[in-house]
Amino acid sequence: MPRPSSALSLLGDTAPKGPALLDTNVFINALTGRGPIVLRQMLQLLPRFFVAAPTRAELAWLNGRLDPGHPGTARVLAAVAGVQAHIDPVMVLLPDDADWRAAGARAGAVARGYAGGTRRIATAFDRIELVHDALTAVLASRAGCTVITEDRDFAAFAKLDSSLHVMFYDRR
Repeated sequence: MPRPSSALSLLGDTAPKGPALLDTNVFINALTGRGPIVLRQMLQLLPRFFVAAPTRAELAWLNGRLDPGHPGTARVLAAVAGVQAHIDPVMVLLPDDADWRAAGARAGAVARGYAGGTRRIATAFDRIELVHDALTAVLASRAGCTVITEDRDFAAFAKLDSSLHVMFYDRR
């Protein structure tokens, strides 16, 4: 069960000083103008932040998912491509087989913990998203990075791994 918001470490008005990993929602919210201003500031400083391979995949997913005929698609894809171009390949955390297996086990444990609660893991998309988040958590923990996210699932991952540090933000 996720911790209440009052028990979570919250992102302040400035980018964190130590090594930090930006979750996918940081990119989406910063690019769409949602969330605190510090998210946009972090994207401007992007080469200094870590990114997990699942985040790269989730951002690239938009290339196939968005309707090419929609008038806003080209603008969105250009913005995402622009930010992706500023990610330093050295700062991309890549999983190995052990990371994938650890992520699968942690995602399963978190899903089991959610069973019967308000957070449901009902669809294949939900499962894939939870595995990607678990993999991001495993990679961040191994690298000693603090995950920056609005995704409260990371509170559940932090309960399973005391070396995982997470800073949350609210979109408002």
